[in-house]
Amino acid sequence: MKQYLALFLIFFALESTEAFGQDTDTERGMKEITTDVIRAQLGFLSSDWMEGREAYEKGAFLASDYIASMLMLYGIAPFGDTQNRAGMTGDKVKSYFQNFTLIKTQPGDIQLLRIGTRTDNNTLWTDLTSNVDFIVRPGDQGIETEVPVVFAGYGFTDDSTGYNDLAKLNLEGRIILKIAGLPRFVKGYDNRERSYDIRNRLENKYKEAGAIGVLEFDPEATIIGKPSLKEFMNMSPSEGNAWQGKPYARYSIPGKNFPDAFLHYQVSARVASDLLKGSGINLEDYIKKADRNERTIIPELKGKSLYLKTTVTTSQVAVRNILGIIEGQNPDKYIVAGAHYDHIGMGNGYIWNGADDNGSGTVCVMTIAKAVASIGKKPENSIIFALWTAEEEGLLGSRHWVRNLDFPSENILLNINFDMVSRYIADDDRKRVTMTYTDSYPWFRDITADNLKNYGIDLTVDYKPSDNPPGGTDHRAFVEAKIPVIRIKPGHREEYHTPKDEISTVNWDIMEKIVRIGFADTWNLANRKWKK
Repeated sequence: MKQYLALFLIFFALESTEAFGQDTDTERGMKEITTDVIRAQLGFLSSDWMEGREAYEKGAFLASDYIASMLMLYGIAPFGDTQNRAGMTGDKVKSYFQNFTLIKTQPGDIQLLRIGTRTDNNTLWTDLTSNVDFIVRPGDQGIETEVPVVFAGYGFTDDSTGYNDLAKLNLEGRIILKIAGLPRFVKGYDNRERSYDIRNRLENKYKEAGAIGVLEFDPEATIIGKPSLKEFMNMSPSEGNAWQGKPYARYSIPGKNFPDAFLHYQVSARVASDLLKGSGINLEDYIKKADRNERTIIPELKGKSLYLKTTVTTSQVAVRNILGIIEGQNPDKYIVAGAHYDHIGMGNGYIWNGADDNGSGTVCVMTIAKAVASIGKKPENSIIFALWTAEEEGLLGSRHWVRNLDFPSENILLNINFDMVSRYIADDDRKRVTMTYTDSYPWFRDITADNLKNYGIDLTVDYKPSDNPPGGTDHRAFVEAKIPVIRIKPGHREEYHTPKDEISTVNWDIMEKIVRIGFADTWNLANRKWKK
């Protein structure tokens, strides 16, 4: 019995020592996380010198040089491209940068849209006017085609409520005429992030059903686009609305094949009315019923087609991700702590400095890197610190990296993503954040809850497990690759995507708390033996 007791005491002592050591490591790292550290980094990244950090512009390259220099200062090893060491032939070294090219496409000179109405003997074509009757967002290539039209209401489907605008509709080879937005019964229909996720899900359904594009209309918008202004009407920035004044452009990652074209048009209510004429569809009645989640049988549009022709101009732009690493005892297993460092840029006399979006997430990753490096020992698994470019153009930086790994994607244990972490969800709700995570890893929640308690981080967390974690930010690139994710954030505020997203609006206390829980989770998860 004494032997068993002695063995138990030895085992307990070893376990206690290990736990104590782990706590000491985390506490040591926590000392590096201060408001001054956060404020200093964010002050530079969200300054006017960065010119809004638009992915392919000078400000983004200045910001990326600064971020890389800080990672070097903190002792984080580079994990980007391999290149020749300056002045030495054949001597290869790693860089902090992953350089790559995006394809930029903009509308060309020809943008045509015509409505065809078939009669017994022929088809009558009605020419529509660009920037009055329609706006087109061209894809990567110009197109010319004639297609039939199908009206799909809101084009909304939802298994949980049984609502389905697409039931019994043939979308194959057709373009969808749909009402902008969502029925009012849809929970969170006016929430920007939720509506973004719903739109993406629905567009994938349209593509799977064989549709070639959508015509979207607001029933109240009799014309579409913006009027041209005479020079004397062009207000100074202080008097006019904040907009960049730049023509529409689309950015994409080059692939071995041309991507399938999916067309996006906005059309006026009078175009929609012309297409619906004679169909028997009462638009006002349909909207009222849809808002109440009542089903409407949508009749087929007969005798209506569209002639479409668009051209595009195409060019290449150079961009770069920033990547650093602290190698672990298992060097080929990775935790990826990531955030996008780009923002919208500047134009028309304004600068979109993006303090919250996403200077805050960038600083979060940089400060976690500083804290981990200060511990002075290897974690069990490697930690990659990734700052992505071109998130604002479609999550392109993170998608490029995930799709071009030089190791198996299964070696990535987790992506923990930080995007917009410096604002209260509301001024009277100063502790609440949402944690979205992969639901097949319930212990992510347990670890987070323990770290909040153990290190006195005063946050109220709404845990949101999901088998397909939503959100319009970089963790989606990892979700698409079947890699587990965590995302912690408060919420969008009214300054989102406006020039007013300045450092003066930052709530430093909640940002510091999110950096602390982000660090605690990152360090804890990097030192775990992984299991589902």
